[in-house]
Amino acid sequence: MISKRALLLGLGGLICVPGARPARAALPPVSMARHEQAMRRAIEVAAGNPYYPYGAVITEAATGEIVAEGVNTTHDNPILHGEVACMNDYVRRHGNKGWESKILYTTCEPCPMCMAALVWAKIGGVVYASSAFSPALVASVGEPIKISAKDVVDATPFAKPMLLGGVLAAETDRMFTNRKRY
Repeated sequence: MISKRALLLGLGGLICVPGARPARAALPPVSMARHEQAMRRAIEVAAGNPYYPYGAVITEAATGEIVAEGVNTTHDNPILHGEVACMNDYVRRHGNKGWESKILYTTCEPCPMCMAALVWAKIGGVVYASSAFSPALVASVGEPIKISAKDVVDATPFAKPMLLGGVLAAETDRMFTNRKRY
């Protein structure tokens, strides 16, 4: 089930944030079925940390091929959120290039640190499941920094990745609600 927020952002492939410019070249259209397939893999990756199930995958937009994966490992390093761990995996495998044709899928809306890193990389798109501000997530993991992924994109003059939220959010909201606790 797609959230109301995702419907507002658009369903016919990744939709630019209103007034945004793509990082460089526009991404090819991506079907909702492919978004959901990639998000299901991000959910599987997130299971690698049952306490903080923030998982991410990066795909090649044109083919859907998964080219990197990462899960939150902040117990080892405070900056290793799922998205940053995934970006590090991508650089290890492919070098620091080709970001414009990639889409990162993540189980939760990227925090300001992660979204800024993705913007600096000039990634083509970001698709997330749960909103960092959803009642289910706030009840489970606490209040986030009050800056949305869209706020970060809107504040960036040099790159505007496409942004889509709410893909499989009901599943990830349940995952965060039912996560293990210390």
